[in-house]
Amino acid sequence: MKKIVSILLVLGFLFGAYLPLEAGSPRTDAGRAAVDQGRQTIPDKRFYELFRQYLLGRLEKEASDVLVSKFEVNGNKSVSRGTMKYHVYQKDKRRLAGYVRLEVAISVNGMVENTVRLSGWVDVFGPVMCAARNLKKGEVINADDLYTARKNISHLSTDILRDMDGAVGRIAKHSIRQGTLLKDWMVERRPTLARGDVVTILAESGDLRVTVPGRVLEKGYKGALIRVENVMSRKEIYATVVNGSTVTVDF
Repeated sequence: MKKIVSILLVLGFLFGAYLPLEAGSPRTDAGRAAVDQGRQTIPDKRFYELFRQYLLGRLEKEASDVLVSKFEVNGNKSVSRGTMKYHVYQKDKRRLAGYVRLEVAISVNGMVENTVRLSGWVDVFGPVMCAARNLKKGEVINADDLYTARKNISHLSTDILRDMDGAVGRIAKHSIRQGTLLKDWMVERRPTLARGDVVTILAESGDLRVTVPGRVLEKGYKGALIRVENVMSRKEIYATVVNGSTVTVDF
């Protein structure tokens, strides 16, 4: 008899503890569902995608050329359910390399509900021009004198030469060692005219056209104003460079 009572007490205890929990569970689930139906949470992964998309669009780079690390999201709060749009922008307008900070304005059904702050370390890779051999001061640079290397350009100066067109045909301003990454200040354009060149000085006005021989007194580039000596009169004048053999003066 005592054994039966004990069994009944154990069963009563078990069922008494179990039934209220079952009764309460539907209410708890219903409460969670109501919260879920009214709000939505944006995963951090989505903000990472927005961060990279902004960088790739502004930098005009391929995905493999931009590496993001130490990425952080701040202020990510749930927002109302509805049609959601993102507006990504940069407040400080700093260079998009190194430590970069962006902000994302989140609007739901046309109303801005939250602004999230994004930050990350950005490394940008790209091609740069390097000297394939030792170059002497005054040498004209040819395509064979260069090679292209892929470098992390995030912290390099903005005057690095990134393509052949920016270097071929230019002159080394000083000696450049093999393997050196070329920068704009290391080279200069080849002048159209050099000091001592003989040119034709051309003057035109309507149907009148006059030419006299001249001698260049300083180097100059196409379109530049330089000093030229009129060989006939021995007078020094200023003329505009047209090409490697002609300069023009105004009447």
